[in-house]
Amino acid sequence: MKNKLIISLSILLVMLLLPFVKVNAASMDSYIDWNLDRSIFAHQYRSGSDHITNLAMITANGNTAYCIEPGIVADKGGTYNSTNDINDTNLKNKNIKKLSLIGYYGYGYTNHNVKEYYMAAQELIWREMGVENVWWTDKKEGGNTLNIESYKSEIMNLVNKYEISPEFDFKDKYIVGDELSLNDKNNVLNGYELLGNADIKIEGNNIKIKVKAGDNSFNLRRKQNGKATKFYYKSGYQTIGSFEFPYNYEKKYNINYTYAKVIVDKLDLDTNSKVPSSLGACLEGAIYGLYDESGKLLASKETDKQGKVIFDNLPKGNYFIKELKSSIGYTVDSEKHSFSLDTNNLNTTIKSYERIIKNKVVITKVLDNEKDKTCTPEQGILFYVYDERGNFVMEKTTDENGNITLELAYGKYILRQITSLDGVDKVKDKIIEVTKDGIVQNITLVNHNIKLPKTGKKIYGYLILFSLLIAGVFYEKKLA
Repeated sequence: MKNKLIISLSILLVMLLLPFVKVNAASMDSYIDWNLDRSIFAHQYRSGSDHITNLAMITANGNTAYCIEPGIVADKGGTYNSTNDINDTNLKNKNIKKLSLIGYYGYGYTNHNVKEYYMAAQELIWREMGVENVWWTDKKEGGNTLNIESYKSEIMNLVNKYEISPEFDFKDKYIVGDELSLNDKNNVLNGYELLGNADIKIEGNNIKIKVKAGDNSFNLRRKQNGKATKFYYKSGYQTIGSFEFPYNYEKKYNINYTYAKVIVDKLDLDTNSKVPSSLGACLEGAIYGLYDESGKLLASKETDKQGKVIFDNLPKGNYFIKELKSSIGYTVDSEKHSFSLDTNNLNTTIKSYERIIKNKVVITKVLDNEKDKTCTPEQGILFYVYDERGNFVMEKTTDENGNITLELAYGKYILRQITSLDGVDKVKDKIIEVTKDGIVQNITLVNHNIKLPKTGKKIYGYLILFSLLIAGVFYEKKLA
């Protein structure tokens, strides 16, 4: 019983310690070898002396590898442990980014298939690891120095560009529905792959984006090949590195979206302003419809007190505006106002110049002749026109045919006769209303001769008789 308890406690202790125990699953799994080129000699100047070796082109499991621990012997044809963490080796706390990039862009990278690229990468790695100076010759002593500066420059040019990310001329905002084609100003887009947005594509050095409502962000990541930097280590021997892929590098991009709007601004055609050309008219209450380019009605709204309508939250597209119902006193605008919305045109104003309702009013002024039952046109009769509030509008005088022609806008008016012929009466004020467009109103106004009452005629006769008698008396006195 006691033994069982001890075993149980031991198992529990092991389980508790498992998270803290580092297990190397790649123990002695890799084969290291190299080939010597006896025609090329590497000179490493370190610790005050020149250390000379032949060029050794190292492989790890058949893949290109490099010496990264100068001055320590490697085990040729031996098995090594492998790891992705340099801290598992003798080289702890080293920043391996630059080493990884040098090795990645060295021998075996695209079009880097000559041994000069291996020499260049190996030299650059040694220098990163603290070797004071490195040079190459074709003999161990004396001989010619081999110039590989152009190879080193090409490798370092690629190394220095690795974290140069694509750069685009983004605007502050793009309209929903916009389709963008943006060129990478750094010309490095071909080295990147896209993450996380199906509405974005890479085409050559351009990125194609269809802006949507919501999240338009995306990541561009250095193209990966499914491989990684590896280190190979073995007790008593130097550490070897292979750099088939350096490290992950990516950048996030955000695209802000917005919607567009169109403002319909209703104006009076006659005044070319917000002031109605008639007292009874107003700009409020007209209904406008918003249509897409296929003619589908998307929305309808009424104008406010300022004669304005706003249609907002509109994506990119072609639209047109049409008036469906006029406001009080105006005719319906028959024009179809077409417009387009895009990132460069987020706000559009449509000015709708509205024509006021108007009538032609023809006034005919005649004098009624009761004896022969005829009407005679009256020329030279003055009339005033007032609006419904009593404000003077205009004056008109009848022509030889007794006519006045008025053009009146929407509203109610008062026509008042101002002058008349001697012995002729005046007509009562005439109310004229204009409510429907395009109507010709014909109005005849009839005047009559003023009639004296019968009692008035007798008095008038007596006055004449009395006047004659007085005149006779004065005449007789004169004769006497």
